[in-house]
Amino acid sequence: MSAATPLGDIELIRTGPTGAVGAFEAPEDGPVMAGHYPGFPVLPGVFLIEAADRMVRQWAKENPAAEPSGEVELVAMDRCRFHRPVFPGERVLTDVAVTDSVAGLLFKAALATDAGKVADIRLRYRVRDGRYEEEEGTA
Repeated sequence: MSAATPLGDIELIRTGPTGAVGAFEAPEDGPVMAGHYPGFPVLPGVFLIEAADRMVRQWAKENPAAEPSGEVELVAMDRCRFHRPVFPGERVLTDVAVTDSVAGLLFKAALATDAGKVADIRLRYRVRDGRYEEEEGTA
């Protein structure tokens, strides 16, 4: 965890060829929660995007589709829709599913708590070895 994020470790629940699932607890306190919004603390949406990105990167380390390097580079966020806030102490399930396409690896992330769907996010990556860089110009 870096000093810039309130997220701790994301628990990896499962990973496989089609994606990964993990979970984390929204922090109970701290300047990020207190300041967003004062008197009504919620986890800022950017940290939900970070959680999805971290799940994708965890998937890439363990999946042959991301070889040879096992590292991916975020190219674009094609969609981000927040459905409801995440409150302090809530457990957030992060489920990312991958589609391999000419434009790169497309991940659809669904984030939810016990109270329901929190966010839908689509992130596009390329494998750092440049596997998709040549094809990008033709897509």
